[in-house]
Amino acid sequence: MNSKTVAYIIKRLLIAILTIFIVITITFFVMMAIPGGPFTSEKAASAAVERAMKEKYGLDKSIWEQYLSYLTGVLHFDFGPSIKQKGRTVLDIIWDGFKTSAYIGSIAAVIAIIIGITLGTIAAINRNKFVDKLIMVLTTAANALPSFIIGSFLMVVLCVKLGWFPANGSSSGGL
Repeated sequence: MNSKTVAYIIKRLLIAILTIFIVITITFFVMMAIPGGPFTSEKAASAAVERAMKEKYGLDKSIWEQYLSYLTGVLHFDFGPSIKQKGRTVLDIIWDGFKTSAYIGSIAAVIAIIIGITLGTIAAINRNKFVDKLIMVLTTAANALPSFIIGSFLMVVLCVKLGWFPANGSSSGGL
């Protein structure tokens, strides 16, 4: 690697770190500006209980102390205990979701590679013929449409109309 490449990589990493810091900061202060709190619910807790909960989670400190604590936690991948799911940490909850997402993403990548190589081969064999042009139009349209629209359409067709797959779940059938 030459020095220009190294400088470019370092510049991109610094920009990525700055972007993450800005997103974290904006998210924190927007969440603090939203009315209500994590203990607001239909059943009102007594003032003593709410005060004890705020003290336990550090919400009784100033906003700057909370922000520094939050940044420190983010740097150490310690997002604290979950308020909604007792006995679990936020990182455990994120990790559970990540495992399922990584599995689904891996399946999607394998399917995309198989379909991509197959369609690319067919298009290359039939260069500048109708089949090649049809594949180009279909792949361009698929790339132009947002994935949530394609996903919703495929769920309606494959799950609801045809009944080939369940519409939700992280079981092997749902995946």
